[in-house]
Amino acid sequence: MEHCPLVKPIRSFQLDKMMGFWFIVEYYSSSEMTSEYKCMQGELKITDAKEIIMNFTYSYVYDLDDELLSGNITWRIPNYHDPSHWIHTEEVYEGVYNTYVIDSDYDNWALIMHCAEKKKSSRYLSAFMLSRTEFLGHNVKAFLREKLPQYNIDLDYMFEVRHDECKSGITSMKEYYEYVLKNKASGEIDDA
Repeated sequence: MEHCPLVKPIRSFQLDKMMGFWFIVEYYSSSEMTSEYKCMQGELKITDAKEIIMNFTYSYVYDLDDELLSGNITWRIPNYHDPSHWIHTEEVYEGVYNTYVIDSDYDNWALIMHCAEKKKSSRYLSAFMLSRTEFLGHNVKAFLREKLPQYNIDLDYMFEVRHDECKSGITSMKEYYEYVLKNKASGEIDDA
């Protein structure tokens, strides 16, 4: 079995400052060789049960209908002495997904990595560069990219996520849910 890279805990990590709205501006997935997504954004929240929830939206680059899709993921913190490490478990996905905050300045950018060790298939590895705005400066991107190769992230497959042609100019999950409700009422979106 291929193991996940070792990630050092962030000293004095402030989980509450990671919460809120983020744009995903670059991503890597060990299962993808071409850019698949655009308009990817999410909102992190902490529940009363101390779980971390991310509600997210995205579109596929090659979707002619430009459909806005949504999803969510829930993590728990296995060790409160290291709140920068979160885990997510689903039997369907064959194992435990470890999520690590590699670095963040909380106000502008963050870098996170997911890794799952699987018994029946190859290890799954992904990384996401997050920004509080739609765009992140080239110098910041270069600084964050330099951190990734030590975690077996192949920078040749770290793809940009464009936000310049996103449906309805949505910039928060609240706006997304208002968009969905409005379009369901008008019949443009079906209840699936």
